[in-house]
Amino acid sequence: MASVKLTAQVGDESLPVQVTELDDGRYEVLVGDRTHVVDSRMLGPATYSLIIQHRSHEVSVLAKGDDYAVEIGGRTHKLRLLDARARRKKGADGSGDRELRATMPGKVVAVLVEAGAKVERGHGVLVIEAMKMENEIAAPRSGEVKELRVKAGQAVEAGELLAIIE
Repeated sequence: MASVKLTAQVGDESLPVQVTELDDGRYEVLVGDRTHVVDSRMLGPATYSLIIQHRSHEVSVLAKGDDYAVEIGGRTHKLRLLDARARRKKGADGSGDRELRATMPGKVVAVLVEAGAKVERGHGVLVIEAMKMENEIAAPRSGEVKELRVKAGQAVEAGELLAIIE
């Protein structure tokens, strides 16, 4: 099965992460040099039951673009997940087009804007379901949505161009 390679940034620390879907809601997750098999079940729109090393955890996940707030056991952890293959164009002064690319394979469940719409940095553009989690893909800059390359219901691959904001 296909693997997704990411970099997790937690504060000043960056860790390589590799997620491989196994079967029936199970994933092999390699974080740094530690491997875990995770059994994941969705309990609600942003709440999951995870079984990791025979221990059950209820986890709430709020995603805004590449930024995540993960609540486990009453504690909230903030992190950023970045796909090394996602290439984004940007001029040195911040001008020029900006590409939104899928960070992992998934399915577009909602398109929140239309081509030509004005958006502010951080404004939601798309929602993609990946690994049973819905992730809002936010505008990386303020500007106009020049082009939308996907529509609701469409499957996307990691690194696929989703939209352009100029």
